[in-house]
Amino acid sequence: MAAAGITVPGCISLQEPLNATAPVPILRKAGFRKPGEKIRMAFIGSGGRGGANLTEFLNLGEEIVALCDVDRRILDVATKRVAKHYPKVRRYQDWRDMFEREKSLDAVVVSTPDHMHAACAIAAMERGCHVYVEKPLVRTWWEAERFREVAKKCGVVTQMGNNGNGMDGQRRNIEILQSGVLGEIREIHVTTNRPIWPQGLNRPSGSDTVPDTLDWNLWLGVAPKRPYKRGVYHAFKWRGWFDFGTGAMGDIACHAMSSFWRGLDLRDVVSVETVKTTQTFAETYPKATTVKLVVTSGRQAKPIEIYWYDGNTCPPPETCRSLTNGKLEKFDGTLIAGTEGVFWNGQMMMKGDVKFTRHQDHPATKSIPVSLPRVRGHHWEFAEAVRGGSRPFSDWDHSVPLTEMVLLGCISQRVPGRLDWDAKANRFSNSEAANALLTPYVRPPWKIG
Repeated sequence: MAAAGITVPGCISLQEPLNATAPVPILRKAGFRKPGEKIRMAFIGSGGRGGANLTEFLNLGEEIVALCDVDRRILDVATKRVAKHYPKVRRYQDWRDMFEREKSLDAVVVSTPDHMHAACAIAAMERGCHVYVEKPLVRTWWEAERFREVAKKCGVVTQMGNNGNGMDGQRRNIEILQSGVLGEIREIHVTTNRPIWPQGLNRPSGSDTVPDTLDWNLWLGVAPKRPYKRGVYHAFKWRGWFDFGTGAMGDIACHAMSSFWRGLDLRDVVSVETVKTTQTFAETYPKATTVKLVVTSGRQAKPIEIYWYDGNTCPPPETCRSLTNGKLEKFDGTLIAGTEGVFWNGQMMMKGDVKFTRHQDHPATKSIPVSLPRVRGHHWEFAEAVRGGSRPFSDWDHSVPLTEMVLLGCISQRVPGRLDWDAKANRFSNSEAANALLTPYVRPPWKIG
C-alpha cells in the first residue's frame, strides 16, 4: 500500500505492507475461560483510565495477576489497592518484562498514553491474550490496520474503552437510527468541551531532572526521544502532543460517534477537512477546530456530512436554527438531522412537532422493536466474551473502522485543505503530506508487533 514506506523527516518508516501479508507471530494460542471462572488479568498503565478500568474489573471479581506502570509512584497506589484482594499480585515497570515472565494471562488491559496502545496490545494478542484497550484504539491509521490483522489471526476478543457501547441508552439510540425513522440523514454535528488539558503550545526549552520513580525512556517508548520537562507531558498532559496523543478528537470522538457509526452503517470516508481552526503549532493540536467529514452509509445513497467542533465551540446560530426549525439558537452534544426528523442528545423532533421530546416518550419510537442485546456493562461484556460468551459490542470489527475515521480527522487538523480519501487504495489521493501521517514513528529498538 502506498502509505507504508513513506518516510517523514526524522522518523522511522514502517516497511511492511498494510494488507496482512506480513506474518503475525502467535506465541500462545488464545484460550477462553469457562463460564463462572475468574479471568487472569494484567494491567499496563494503572493510573487515570487504568485505575478506573482496574476498579471495574476488581468489582467484577476478576483475578488481577500483574500490574505494570512506568511510574512506581502510581504503581504503588494501584498495588496497595489490588493487594487487599490479591496479595501475590506482581508488579512491573516494563511491560516487555511482564510478558516474558507471565505465561498464564488470559487478558490484558492497556491504558497507556495513545502512542503505546498498539505496541502493548499487539504484543499481548500475539501471546494469545485478549485485550481491552482504552480509546482511541491506537494513535495512527497504520496501527489500526495492523491491530485488525493481528486480532483476526490470533482469534482474540478485543474491546475498545468507549464505555457507552455497554449502556442500554446507547443501544436504544442505535435501534432508533437503524429504523430509518429520521429519513435520509442530511448532516450530523458533534461538539465537545475538550481539550481540558494544555495544547496549542510550543515545546518548552531545556530539561528537568526525571523523578526517581519514573522511567522516562519507558514512558517515551516508541516516540522520538525528547528531554523530560516537569508538568508538560506526564501524567495527564500528553493528549495534545502529536507524538503521544490524538487531541480532543481522538479522546472523545470514539465515544460521541460510536452510536451513529453503527446505527447509520457508516463505511468509507470520502473526504475530510478542518474548515476552521485557531492558531496551529508544530507539535500540538490547535486549541479549537471544526472538522468536516464526508462518509458513505450502507443505509442511503447520499454520503453523510459530519461536523466536529472541539475547544468549546459549536455550530453557528444560523445552522442551529435551520436544523431545528428555529427551536435552538445553540446546542451541544450530538445532533443528527434527517429529512423526517432531528435527534439530539436523546430527544427527538419530527416533522410537524413544535418542540423536542424525549425519544422514549415520542410516538415515532413506540413501534421500534428492541433488537440489540442488553448487557450489565462494557467491562462485563468483555469479561463474559473471554469466558466464551458473545463477542463484545466494540470488538475490532467496530473499533478499528470507527477509530480509522477519527484518525483521518486528526490528520486533517495537521494538514490544511480538503483531503480526499481513496478507500480502495487506503491513501489520500491528493496529499503526500497527509499520507506520511498514516504511519507511526517507531524509535529503535522498539517494535510494534
